[in-house]
Amino acid sequence: MSLNVCVFGVSGYTGSKLLYYLDKHKQIKIHGVFGNLTAGKKLEDLFKNLNKSNKIKISKYEDFDFSKTDLIFSCLPNGKLQKEIIKNLDPKISIIDLSGDFRLKSVSEYQKFYNMTHRSYSLKEKFCYGLSEVYRSKINKSKFISNPGCYPTSILIPLIPLIKEKKLRIQDIIIDSKSGISGAGKQPRIENLFSEISGNFFSYGIKSHKHYPEIDQEIRLINRKVSFTFVPHVLPIISGIQSTIYLEKKFDEKEYYKTIKNFYVDEPFIKIYSGNKIPQVKEVQNTNNLAVNLFSDYSKRKIVIVSCIDNLVKGAAGQAIQNMNIMFDFEETESLI
Repeated sequence: MSLNVCVFGVSGYTGSKLLYYLDKHKQIKIHGVFGNLTAGKKLEDLFKNLNKSNKIKISKYEDFDFSKTDLIFSCLPNGKLQKEIIKNLDPKISIIDLSGDFRLKSVSEYQKFYNMTHRSYSLKEKFCYGLSEVYRSKINKSKFISNPGCYPTSILIPLIPLIKEKKLRIQDIIIDSKSGISGAGKQPRIENLFSEISGNFFSYGIKSHKHYPEIDQEIRLINRKVSFTFVPHVLPIISGIQSTIYLEKKFDEKEYYKTIKNFYVDEPFIKIYSGNKIPQVKEVQNTNNLAVNLFSDYSKRKIVIVSCIDNLVKGAAGQAIQNMNIMFDFEETESLI
């Protein structure tokens, strides 16, 4: 089986990473790539790491014939797909959306946290939330996938098994997350300049971050009584996320560890460390892996979870490829290992 795939938004960090994995995939043919500022250029003009697809010319989607397209990846900025494009696409074509347009079940939450009106909310129910290891069976049966955000991926994967285990009585959670600057995208902003970020470190989005309602939504599906505080930060590195998560310790740490270990047994991309080994960002960069371990803190009153991913891979393009593999019954690790 071979799929004809199109990609919207190829020139951003996520789009370029996605192209790299699609180009490696044995069962994928890229037959359309779209961008406004880069239209007319060949992929080889922008990306030197492509082999099969380097001669493809970037075009504008309005001029493209989608009649032979099986799957579309959208790496467009938040709002672009739901406002301008999706209504004009053939509904028979599968979509994996890497923006936040179809992640939230609540239109009011979307409008509040993304600060824009949703023009295609009637389509929301068609989209499955694509947290691969958690919703694999639903993803396999879906034509439309909303790829999770990078912070939520690093947070929800370790937390969901613990919240599901009622015996642990998880209630109050503190989430301290740190991301490389590529998470902010390519749009030029003063605070993202090298001269500003180098040697610097700061929090942001403390009162309102677009990933907060996404984390809240998935936690409340399991237990509506759980509360959490989420504070993101920017690290002076290009890519990578570390989320450090704090829970009240009510049992021996082995109970928490066993719960995560059993939930993700035999998962190829979930690397559960043992003993005192602390996950590090550099160990997951340029991989689709999530590295995690948990500890008791010095006071023995808290469980401390350390979770690391590459925000551009497991937090975006890699998980999108994983979801495609699940949807179309390909080997789940194809092109990712």
